[in-house]
Amino acid sequence: MKVFIAILFSLIASVGFNYSAYVMKREVDKLPKVKFEFSWPVLKAFITCWPWIAGVLISIAGGAFYAVALLFAPVSIVQPLAGTGIVLLAYLAIKNLGEKPKRMDLAAAGMIVLGVALIGVSMAEGVPENVKHDPVELWIFTGVAVLLSLIIPLAMRRDPKREGAALGVCVGILYGLTAIFGKLLLVDWANRWPKEHLMGLFSSVFLIAWVVTLIAGFITYQAALQRGMAVVVAPVVAGLSQLIPILGGTIALNEPFPKNPGLIAARIIAFALIMAATVILSSRAEEILPTEVEEDQAQRGSSLNPLPRQQEE
Repeated sequence: MKVFIAILFSLIASVGFNYSAYVMKREVDKLPKVKFEFSWPVLKAFITCWPWIAGVLISIAGGAFYAVALLFAPVSIVQPLAGTGIVLLAYLAIKNLGEKPKRMDLAAAGMIVLGVALIGVSMAEGVPENVKHDPVELWIFTGVAVLLSLIIPLAMRRDPKREGAALGVCVGILYGLTAIFGKLLLVDWANRWPKEHLMGLFSSVFLIAWVVTLIAGFITYQAALQRGMAVVVAPVVAGLSQLIPILGGTIALNEPFPKNPGLIAARIIAFALIMAATVILSSRAEEILPTEVEEDQAQRGSSLNPLPRQQEE
């Protein structure tokens, strides 16, 4: 019965995650463009857009179902099922948003789904209950990951048609770090509970790291959805947000590799699939939508002829 509930909740969580991505993508295209500077008008436009708020709440609900599913079944069952919802996102994006991904995009998205599923399979031996992290290795890993999340979008900034996927890479890395810090926060809080109780949560350094990476990742996700197709951005985010915690767990949290050769092979293949698919999706230039072409032409026209229309006449 527990396994059935876990399967059901995993599927509901998957639908929630991907439907929320569709809703947010649909709405952010109507909202002011997200820039990496504080703007009250932009913030107000988002927090007063009820359909967008609904998308955020659906995502949170999906996370709740996912957490409950993990209580009833191992991650090796939950994770592969949680990756299946990308099919729904692709269908809605193509049918309702007019996105036109190429076959290579869909193949790469499928590679990421398979990679995420294999990550779940590679965890069949279970996840260590005791987390013993090395502070030096943890913060070095975090620093390298954050540096990559900044360098990749900056390196691809010259080509606006690749900016969405590049920002998706940044989001995936940040969300992956959020998962690591969330795990460390819970462990640290549990250790502090006998003496500090609730204050142990707010005095943990991991709370700050968790909040910062979560908020930065969420804001960047909205920018990525505005600048790229959902069927390109969402798979990149999903794949890297699963890959980074595994790498971080192995490097900084002293989590052992699987002992079974078959599970080792599954994890290595998963890494290869996700990384290859991420490179494919982030390197392909998306087609510019007609509205973007018109805006670009309007900007060029205004720069070439700055005189007011009345003065021209």
